[in-house]
Amino acid sequence: MSQNQASNASPRRTTGSKSNGNSHPQSPEVSELLAKVAASLDSGHPQKALELLQRAKVKSPWVTNAMGTCLLRLGDTTRAIEVFKGIAVTSSVCFRTDVPPVFLTNFATALLMAHNVSGCLSALGAVRDEHNPAVQRLRGAIRRWKEGLSLWQRICWFWGDTPSGPIELDFPPGEI
Repeated sequence: MSQNQASNASPRRTTGSKSNGNSHPQSPEVSELLAKVAASLDSGHPQKALELLQRAKVKSPWVTNAMGTCLLRLGDTTRAIEVFKGIAVTSSVCFRTDVPPVFLTNFATALLMAHNVSGCLSALGAVRDEHNPAVQRLRGAIRRWKEGLSLWQRICWFWGDTPSGPIELDFPPGEI
């Protein structure tokens, strides 16, 4: 699925009081904003959703996560990685274990879209729930990509070199 197709597809998301099985308190202001952003993303308008978040000037890790999701849908993986890194990584080296799985899986998605497969796998390893649907979707995308590699590309992959070529996602990148 191309990035344009992904940005226009209906997203998998959760808003309200639960996300991927983890409770997270949100103020009514944040919940209302995220509902508007989700509606904009559902209708295929990630730029509009991003502008809504920027105008709101609400400080919350959930708003930051939503901004990163908008950037993923717009295909701006470099900025998305930086946004997610701010909420999912400590000291630029360790994954935070005190954050909801959606933050880590979104960071992993951004890394995968930037062709950093090993980084994606590391981030997925930090998610404590291996049965999380986002973890399963990402692992499935990587498995399909690896199955399509030639013998030489698999050898290169084994030795730590990520072969070039797109990693197709059959789902919209990022979750709110």
